Amino acid sequence: MEPKYQWVADVLRREIASGIFRDGQALLTELELKERFGVSRQTIRQAISLLEGDGLVCRRRGSGTYVTHGPRKHGSVLNVAVVTTYITDYIFPSIVRGIESVLSTQNCIMSLSATYNSVERERALLRRLLETPVDGLIVEGTQTALPNPNIGLYEKLRERNIPFVFINGYYPELSQAVHVVTDDEAGGFQAAEILLEAGLTRLGGIFKSDDMQGHMRHQGFEKALKAHGLCAAPENVCWFTTENKPRFLLEEPGLSFLRDVSCHLDGLVCYNDEVALRTLEHLAQIGLQVPRDLSLVSFDNSAYAGICSPKLTSLSHPKETFGQEAAAKLLKMMQGYREESTMLGWELVRRESVRG
Repeated sequence: MEPKYQWVADVLRREIASGIFRDGQALLTELELKERFGVSRQTIRQAISLLEGDGLVCRRRGSGTYVTHGPRKHGSVLNVAVVTTYITDYIFPSIVRGIESVLSTQNCIMSLSATYNSVERERALLRRLLETPVDGLIVEGTQTALPNPNIGLYEKLRERNIPFVFINGYYPELSQAVHVVTDDEAGGFQAAEILLEAGLTRLGGIFKSDDMQGHMRHQGFEKALKAHGLCAAPENVCWFTTENKPRFLLEEPGLSFLRDVSCHLDGLVCYNDEVALRTLEHLAQIGLQVPRDLSLVSFDNSAYAGICSPKLTSLSHPKETFGQEAAAKLLKMMQGYREESTMLGWELVRRESVRG
């Protein structure tokens, strides 16, 4: 059974998080809280101590207890959890390296976990973080284009004054959640523009449907076409998910999509370099050459982009800078400061996969 002081603290946390008690406002007196909850004065003092340890209130001698979203007080060493969808694959090592380069200068111990873009794994990790002393969290949203059942766990983190910063994707349901993302709509627009500037007008795309990045890149892609008086027929756009990604372009529906569109498209925007690399392999199998028969533009400028043949024209993800930005924001938030979200731009790296 939950101790009474824990119950009192949890109720007050929710009320502080919801704005019933605002920053700088005096909390009820010990006597008022004692009467409200029907518990002893000692129980109230224990509950207030928990809130004080979480940086949610401060006691002023002779004046009372006041709400203040200040730094947590678990000790001089800060424990920071970093949760990404993947760890060792693709661009993630560079992002994590950027995070670690900032945290390591501020006496932080960093733990690293992966969700593999699974809401079930995300739920288990969040529950574990709520049970262990953690001072802050950097997290990549899981399947951010879909409703997320774990929003309540993030709300509990907020109630306990545990700051978190989202990277790459976030949940719109969490109002005012701080995030560091790339401008994916602008990236989709830029990717299509690269092809249009090369004189290519019959464009298609491959995008990811369960993450917001895919939808925003597709939106930018469509805007660029519209700006040129063009549009992409629905059959010229293919969508994939986390679940079918390992088979995509090796089995259906990716293979049939490329077979069907390769004969009448002259340009293709790929969700990322992984997808573009598989596209290159399949086009070679059916006897088509890039960029002679079909030009490709991709995202992320990963290591793959510079070693495949032909080398990929790709929009470069900021990677280490991206991680450094997220870590710097979290450090300020752990010190009790307010932070705003940041959207970073893309930089084009021209290589061989676009004609002309």
